[in-house]
Amino acid sequence: MVKLSELLNAPGIEKFENIDKDIFVTGGKTDSRMIIPGDLYFALRGQNSDGHDFIFQTYEKRMCAAVVGSGYVNSNNFPVIYSENVEKTLGGMSKIWRSKHKAKVIGITGTNGKTTTKEILAGILSEKFKIVSTFKNYNNQIGVPLTLFSINDETEIAIVELGTNHFGEIEYLSEISDPDMGMITNIGEGHLEFFQDKKGVFSEKKKLFEYLNIKGGKIFVNIDDEYLKYWNEGKITTLGFSGIPDIKFEDIKINESGFPEFKFKGSATIFNVPGRLNLKNALAAASIAYELGITPEEISAALGLYTPADKRYEFVKCGNSQVILDCYNANPTSMENFLIDVSSIGHDFTVILGDMLELGTTSQDSHLRIIRLAESLGFSEVLLYGNEMRSAFGRGKHSSSVLHYDSFDKLKAKFMEVSEKGTRVAVKGSRGMKLEKLMEE
Repeated sequence: MVKLSELLNAPGIEKFENIDKDIFVTGGKTDSRMIIPGDLYFALRGQNSDGHDFIFQTYEKRMCAAVVGSGYVNSNNFPVIYSENVEKTLGGMSKIWRSKHKAKVIGITGTNGKTTTKEILAGILSEKFKIVSTFKNYNNQIGVPLTLFSINDETEIAIVELGTNHFGEIEYLSEISDPDMGMITNIGEGHLEFFQDKKGVFSEKKKLFEYLNIKGGKIFVNIDDEYLKYWNEGKITTLGFSGIPDIKFEDIKINESGFPEFKFKGSATIFNVPGRLNLKNALAAASIAYELGITPEEISAALGLYTPADKRYEFVKCGNSQVILDCYNANPTSMENFLIDVSSIGHDFTVILGDMLELGTTSQDSHLRIIRLAESLGFSEVLLYGNEMRSAFGRGKHSSSVLHYDSFDKLKAKFMEVSEKGTRVAVKGSRGMKLEKLMEE
């Protein structure tokens, strides 16, 4: 725990009232429902709610102080810390909090695979270390500070996912999380509405490596990536499936059930996720775990037990069909990888593809490219949904196996029809398309 007085040097603080500077803080929260005695409460204003409306509830739960905006009227004499920017103070206090604890911090970013890599790594490390990791994909300027505040005196390793959709965010998140080692999973076509192209994505993501290089931290380089493979600064461990990396899987094959079998430094395993798509994330997690002293046998055992997170390349049963559900997020890179991976399992799939959001001016060309790829892979059917898919679909001629659905209800009826027949189905689209609702009764 950290004394409140040590956190009061954070940026944005203007003044405070009725606080005990010598009290030990237990953590930091933005959700009044999650407050426990001794927590700091950060009263953030959102689109649908204002955290200042819940200060009384946090006081009843014995929070140590509430960080509030400049205009807050403290008529009830609560212990409050006034800030010109509550979000900025949240980040600053979390940085101090991180510096007061001994935990080793691992930073993970990338266009695709960062959440899956984090989850696999957490599964491996939790067998040997006391860890904390980013909850779900809370990887932004609010989520990262909250992850840091979950570090306590017993924490040995913190796995922190760093997300971005604007320039400058990875640099900021690296500064407050102060990672000791880090991984960029890949450079893909994500958030092109803001980054324009993959060069823009790379210029943003590489800020993690630049921070680690200055600090002298460990850098894990994916040499299969067209941008990352040229990184040669700092304390580097390379990994990949091509060239001569420091870390690799050997004797890779897909068994009759569609699951990858391989060896990691001589230790054999069967990865508990069908297809090849997530092998790169497994390799990233294995590389970091090995650096931290986990044995190949322990790593292999953990990979055999891994279960995908909700809506991320998840295999689920619906009717008489096996469904690959990967609709947490989508961009051209992840969509291409998904389609190629599904085709490696088999071509007897009905593939359902929803819009890829936040692509800006590249959207139409990207959607048309994905439609043509899906068609070329020879799936039984390709069913499209969403405004962007509709516009791209209308720009070309397609075989009778490729159809666009304007109505979600009609798409769902088609989905239920093929699932009852026992046809294998693969579903992918951006989170905003909510394609998981196809599974709901």
